[in-house]
Amino acid sequence: MSDDVMHAIEALREKGLRVTEQRKAILEALACTDSPRSAEETFSALPADTCDLVTAYRCLEQFEKAGVVERGVRENGTKVYCLKDEHGHHHHLTCRKCGCTEKIDLCMGDELEEAAVGFGYTELSHVMEVFGLCPSCG
Repeated sequence: MSDDVMHAIEALREKGLRVTEQRKAILEALACTDSPRSAEETFSALPADTCDLVTAYRCLEQFEKAGVVERGVRENGTKVYCLKDEHGHHHHLTCRKCGCTEKIDLCMGDELEEAAVGFGYTELSHVMEVFGLCPSCG
């Protein structure tokens, strides 16, 4: 089991969430990829009979609320999830043609959220992804 999965399990327990075999399997599936996965892709990566698709969706939403995964969005609007690592919050560059995804440890969210506070918004969060053509496809 990877360190990232162990940290996620510890964080779930700290939040009072049970750590079931299903939840461990979903965390492992997220840890075994370099790019964010949709709920359907995560479900497809699980061993047979681990859980149903609805359970995978619910677990991913609970993981996001608990702060152990980050939610992103693809250009078509599909929600995708990745396990938080030791660097914490990050974003992705995604190739429109081949789907290659690069993690970037850069975020301008503080500036965006500061602007939102100026407009009177509270309980802020943000999702920001960048799409283009990678060097191989461009």
